[in-house]
Amino acid sequence: VIAATNKSLDAEIANGSFREDLYFRLNVIPIHVPPLRARADDVILLAGHFLRRFAAETGRKPKKLSPSAAALLRGHSWPGNVRELRNLIERLTILVPGETIERDAIELRGERAGSPALIRSDMTLREAREEFEKEFILSRLREYSGNVSRTADALGVERSNLYRKLHAYGIQVERPT
Repeated sequence: VIAATNKSLDAEIANGSFREDLYFRLNVIPIHVPPLRARADDVILLAGHFLRRFAAETGRKPKKLSPSAAALLRGHSWPGNVRELRNLIERLTILVPGETIERDAIELRGERAGSPALIRSDMTLREAREEFEKEFILSRLREYSGNVSRTADALGVERSNLYRKLHAYGIQVERPT
């Protein structure tokens, strides 16, 4: 029998929530696995593993993480632990066009790569506005599965204007095949 818990069984026994006899039956070889947030280096190793695994499952070449994307993953607290990382990598493998996963493609439990937390104090108003606009366009593109016409409608801009902005920000839109 292999059993796992995220609770302190000693504390659970002390407050009467867990039977002591069951504890002694199960506690033959205790293995402590620290949470993913305590193993930042493992995040990148696991992400690489999942990138290769999902690429093999879909018959594609594995995507790579940009250095800034890797730094974002390494710094996240991972409340969902390895399961959260696995689901994120699977989503990115499916949704991100191209060979490289950039920081701005990653959403972590309400955190956006272009959120105000990434606006640095040394940025000018113009730079901050451009960063926000780029992130906002990327978010809407994802929402409309890369459909530029629908995204332009949702943004309230002409399609030609959106194409100019995509080009200016270096955003590639994968065309459906």
